[in-house]
Amino acid sequence: MRFHALSSGLALAALLLTSGWAFAHPHVFVDAETTIAFDDAGNVTAIEHRWSFDRAISAWQIQGLDTNGDGKVSGDELSDLTRDSMADLARREFYTYAGEGATDLHFEIGPDGRMSYVGGRTVLEFSLVPTQAYRIGKELEIAVYDPEYYVALGLDDIAAVTLRNAPAGCSASLRPAKQLPPELADQLNALPAEVTELPPELGAVLRGMQGAILIRCEEGEALPPSGQSTDFDNAPPGLPFGRPAHQPVHPTP
Repeated sequence: MRFHALSSGLALAALLLTSGWAFAHPHVFVDAETTIAFDDAGNVTAIEHRWSFDRAISAWQIQGLDTNGDGKVSGDELSDLTRDSMADLARREFYTYAGEGATDLHFEIGPDGRMSYVGGRTVLEFSLVPTQAYRIGKELEIAVYDPEYYVALGLDDIAAVTLRNAPAGCSASLRPAKQLPPELADQLNALPAEVTELPPELGAVLRGMQGAILIRCEEGEALPPSGQSTDFDNAPPGLPFGRPAHQPVHPTP
């Protein structure tokens, strides 16, 4: 998975050029939790997400899914929604972008994607696996957000971030969203319409502008990642998380 901030072409550039990232208003609200897993050699082996959706979209998602009429919605009954959501997230880079300096991490989707319905909310859990072992050199940035701002992924508390089996000397913190500098806005505005991926130096500057998880390790040597992300081009079309195409969803008070 290539880390680039212009995945939607000039549409995203237009988003970045607006004040406070307010080009659109979110209609789906998600409480996010993220775990970064390491192996015994100190390499990052997975980014694991757990996303709990607001009650309004959750109620919409499960309509008609209690096929056996037992008053509960099981994981099996959510399997089609899970499959379609993961396929659509793949086309949106799983709303997950990671890199260090000029290095971008590439990911494959893990085999453990699943959805459940707990306490009136749907919960999506899945993992992303680096295509090659990666050892953090100094500070890894992981940004989790929807560039189009239809989905608001709330990751506002460091308590929602877990490091599992991290080497000694590694710690996590959160960087808040930044205001786009005028000179950077000018560079984006000057890009031609056919550009769909930012130059590496510009992508590195933009990484984490909407906020990021920062994983800092006192020692380590980065291993450059390689490989390509899983091909989901033939996945069925859809919208993220089964949301209605023409029915904006707002959270209940």
